[in-house]
Amino acid sequence: MMTGHMPLSYPVFLLLYVVSMIVGVVAGVLLLVGWKEISIHKTLHALKYNLAYVLMLIMLPLITLVEGAIRSADEVSKEVLYTNWIFSISGNAIRVLQDRLDYQIVVDLSILVYVWIFTFILYFTPVILMTVREMDLVKRYSVAMMFNYIVLLPFYIFVPVTVTGFYADSGLTPLLYINTNWGRMVTSVDPLNNDFPSGHISIVMTTLLVLSSAGLKGRIIDWRKKEYVYFVGLSVLGITFAVLYLGVHWPADVFAGFILAVGATLISGNEKVQLAIDKQFRRLSARLMKGVCVDPEEGGPGND
Repeated sequence: MMTGHMPLSYPVFLLLYVVSMIVGVVAGVLLLVGWKEISIHKTLHALKYNLAYVLMLIMLPLITLVEGAIRSADEVSKEVLYTNWIFSISGNAIRVLQDRLDYQIVVDLSILVYVWIFTFILYFTPVILMTVREMDLVKRYSVAMMFNYIVLLPFYIFVPVTVTGFYADSGLTPLLYINTNWGRMVTSVDPLNNDFPSGHISIVMTTLLVLSSAGLKGRIIDWRKKEYVYFVGLSVLGITFAVLYLGVHWPADVFAGFILAVGATLISGNEKVQLAIDKQFRRLSARLMKGVCVDPEEGGPGND
């Protein structure tokens, strides 16, 4: 899919984006798992005992769409203050990227990585883990994502920081936002001041750390997990470059995103935290499943 240079209307462009994402997820599952190993019945059977985790993974990305309604009245003054502070730390360090790499192909690839690859990882990861029925890993991944948003949302509400491309003193061109279709799609959900910490970095890095540290425990289907971990690892590098090059994030945002990812991964791996959260989520899942008799303390089969 081209990055806005084809004469496509925005509705058509958006439709192609959604279709390409669905096709990408389906193709990814078939490539990493294989058709013979997929069992929709067994997957749904495992998910019904963990429905609360599934709903949380669906709802978390949507929370950022409504956080603008609870922003403080003095947001503008805070945004100027905090952006000036971040700029004083970073200065013009990232301007060299745009100065040295002033090529349209670099812009196009960076936009694809920033928008498409990130969104793909965000949705594909829980889908592939549920497909192979690694429910213990689904739970840990869900808890890690939850802690990411627990930290990100207060910062976005109370510590607004402007994207680098729209900060006059940065000297950067907002390459992502001036692109007709991609820019319109991003700004429809991005208020342009949810910068610190970088959610793109924290979420994709958390995904990498959780998958890398999981090992083979709980695996019941032999899927190409190592290959997907490598893909996510390369995506971390690509997204890090893209958020800086496209005029989205400051170096401090990226650094904070990495720190948040490490923290979320460590917390999600804590056995006491896992047990405490899992107990509540099992009870909630049991209540959500009408007509299904589930013992809240047992929670049904975890990986089958």
